[in-house]
Amino acid sequence: MPSQFHQKEDKPLRGLIYALGLSLLFAGCGSDSSKKGQSVDYRKNFNPYNEPYFQYQWYLTYTQNDFSLSAGIDPDASIHIIDAWKYTRGAGVKVAVIDNNFEITHKDLAANVTKSYNADLENYDVSNDSDESSHGTATAGFIAAVPNGYGILGTAPDAKLILVKQFYDDDAATIRAFEYAKKQGARIISNSWGTGHVSEAVAFEMASLKDQNITIFFASGNNGPTLTSANQNLDAPGITDESELPSVIGVGATNELNQLASYSNYGSNIDILAPGGEYLGLLGLDDTGSAGVAYTSYTFPNGYMLYLDDAHAFETGTSFACPVAAGVGALMLSVNPALTPDQIRTLIIQSAEKIESDSVYYNDKGFNLKRAYGKINAAKAVALAKRFTN
Repeated sequence: MPSQFHQKEDKPLRGLIYALGLSLLFAGCGSDSSKKGQSVDYRKNFNPYNEPYFQYQWYLTYTQNDFSLSAGIDPDASIHIIDAWKYTRGAGVKVAVIDNNFEITHKDLAANVTKSYNADLENYDVSNDSDESSHGTATAGFIAAVPNGYGILGTAPDAKLILVKQFYDDDAATIRAFEYAKKQGARIISNSWGTGHVSEAVAFEMASLKDQNITIFFASGNNGPTLTSANQNLDAPGITDESELPSVIGVGATNELNQLASYSNYGSNIDILAPGGEYLGLLGLDDTGSAGVAYTSYTFPNGYMLYLDDAHAFETGTSFACPVAAGVGALMLSVNPALTPDQIRTLIIQSAEKIESDSVYYNDKGFNLKRAYGKINAAKAVALAKRFTN
């Protein structure tokens, strides 16, 4: 049986969002950005606002406009990416994404994709082979969507992507996926899935990769506000999740109000939070030409209306918080390639922002069971990485 996101159970995108009622997914009548500035070198002449939808990427930086005011976005809800990009945009770093399906020809991905592999079938077809949405297209875009004047930007838009399709809950295929990423030179591996029963073989593989200087990020999962706290607490008996392993960085989610997202799983071994959205999702990639169940437009309560094209959508979950954080890891390695996985984790934690600190207790180590060490701050993490010496 195919297994999806957390407990491989965060169903690719639509099922999760609509089941939890957490996000706005809409596509529709945007302008044809593909004809804009065809001769412009968007990397060399980098300006994030050359991307028509960057103004809606509240999780990267706050832009005061009708959209942010209508949605009630907290100005502190972002990861403060602009100051991080003054140092680097991720050049020289390869990031692997292990997920279900990828549209490698998507205009906002294609230029950054270096390799792709299907670990289930042991071939190179990573395309969507079912009616499921392309979860992997979205997660890859949050890491390294391309500066091209077309749509959005990833957290590390100059990083390169290794896209590995691995859909089935099968240890051999999972290990093949990780081994392929390693052989292709990945320094970061982003994983927006989980089983809740990680095997010894897979745990050993991840520990081995960490020893080989590869940093692995895992989403904590979305067990939802309708379930008991025990279901969301990964410390509960009977749960051994990939995101809890000491060899990985476990990532939970915050929302657009700069609060813990109510669906985000937590536990004593989750390390960091990153924006995953809630009432409003993160603007990311959608299969080109596949509006699916997306709305054609959305009207906010104050009458403001937003239109997008059918290659982009708003998406919610720790699935998308994880690649945002993984992209920050890529930025850190870009300014300091000597960093080890333990050092990346330590610097991310040291530079994290405490959320809801007026009403929530963090212990003397700066940790809260539900909020981990706080929310990732890209600007501070990259600045610390640049200064760090062994």
